[in-house]
Amino acid sequence: MNKLLHLVSLLILATMLLPSCSKDDDSGKPLVVACEASTSPYCYFLGNESKPPVAGVDIDLIEAIGKELGRPVQYRVVPFQQIFTMVQMGKADIGAAGITITPDRAERVLFSTVYDLSSQVIVVPKNSAIKDETMLANARVAAQEGTSDLALLRERIKPRAVVPFLTQEGVNAALVDRRADAAVMDAMQAGLFLNNTDGQYKILEKPLTRDQYGLIFNKKNKKLADAANSVIDRMKDAGEIQASRTKHINVLSDHPGLGAKTTDETVNPFVVCLDASFAPFAFLSENTLVGVDVDLAQAIAAELKRPLQIRIVPFREVIPLVASGAADMGASGISITPERSNIVLFSNPYEDSVRRILTTEDAPYERLSDFEGKTIGATSGSTHEEYAKNELHAGTVKHFDSATHGIIMLLNHEIDALVDDEGEADLAASKYIGQVKMLNIAIPADQYGFAIRNGDQATKAAVDKVIEEKRSTGEIPALIFKYNLLYKQIQTNGI
Repeated sequence: MNKLLHLVSLLILATMLLPSCSKDDDSGKPLVVACEASTSPYCYFLGNESKPPVAGVDIDLIEAIGKELGRPVQYRVVPFQQIFTMVQMGKADIGAAGITITPDRAERVLFSTVYDLSSQVIVVPKNSAIKDETMLANARVAAQEGTSDLALLRERIKPRAVVPFLTQEGVNAALVDRRADAAVMDAMQAGLFLNNTDGQYKILEKPLTRDQYGLIFNKKNKKLADAANSVIDRMKDAGEIQASRTKHINVLSDHPGLGAKTTDETVNPFVVCLDASFAPFAFLSENTLVGVDVDLAQAIAAELKRPLQIRIVPFREVIPLVASGAADMGASGISITPERSNIVLFSNPYEDSVRRILTTEDAPYERLSDFEGKTIGATSGSTHEEYAKNELHAGTVKHFDSATHGIIMLLNHEIDALVDDEGEADLAASKYIGQVKMLNIAIPADQYGFAIRNGDQATKAAVDKVIEEKRSTGEIPALIFKYNLLYKQIQTNGI
């Protein structure tokens, strides 16, 4: 009996002396980061050849934090306003994209210590009569949605028209094609824009504000925020953040395809803008951009003998960016319509789409007529919006910027139903069994094509050649099957 007690005591002592393995130890667990990839120099998309595919001051910070914690980093590229939602819901550990610290935002999320300072400025054409903030009262002024720039416009400046865009590239394109008379943006982004437009624009002398930037965390995750703050403080003291900013400004000034000017005539990048939340055509898998449209874009760039540069933007910005000349081609399963054909040149179709309707499992809707007067969700800028208005006779159409965002709205009863492509609808119905159902009504929708700048017949010829070659060999259906399967695996595993 005494021997048994002695043995038990030894076992307890040995257990106490083992290295601590607390449940709170997240070492090895992926650090999920929600970011918006058009907020240069803080976060921008370089391409799959870069590991990670996004770069910037914020990314340098986050990679250092991940290394310090022993956690691999996974990036989720989303529209700016979705960053806060993902962090609040626990879908992301950190939010990044040059985020201005404000009292309103601090009520929703936990901010890191300040890692950089900047200011908001007004950008106008070089010959503009606008001299200061007061002269914006009769102007159309652009800014990025979800940012403090837009809040400043609406609450303080109050111009004749506020023109919001989901990305900074959309804001820049609006200035270039005169959809806006002026724009409010971060001073560093303004400097990059001026550098890339050959002196056609100017920054007004007096800044509007002085901003402080921070990373964001869920309010319950103070432990992670404290660990991140230690890394930020160390990098600030060592001058590493300032060095990071300088490095990325230089990259953005010299890198073809990131909106930079180049005097080298032999370097002519093939710039493609797309939405990275539209499987199987474009989506992120383990920090790599993949999909049918990505593979086809690579083949088209090879046909043109031009280096490929991809910019990730929300869907509704794709066609405006192509039309304004900011991109050579737009992708992400774009439906060919007469209205869009007035704005851009379309390739030959490469896939037919089918439209589906999703509701909650307990919803009473069975026929298309049941949706009259209801609140329907649809992707911003998609043909599903028009279908909801004109065919379903929705009372209200609410926009979402990704299929995941739409499902969240549906489950939260912010909408009565949502309209989406069959692939996305089928995946959602499979993932949320018992919560979401897909109506047994298949609605023929559209044909997908690539958007090309009007008049660019040479690019259209190359795009059409690749499409016809891939269709004749059966490669396009094979790609659709391959990436549908991959995306389904990702959704099933909750990645």
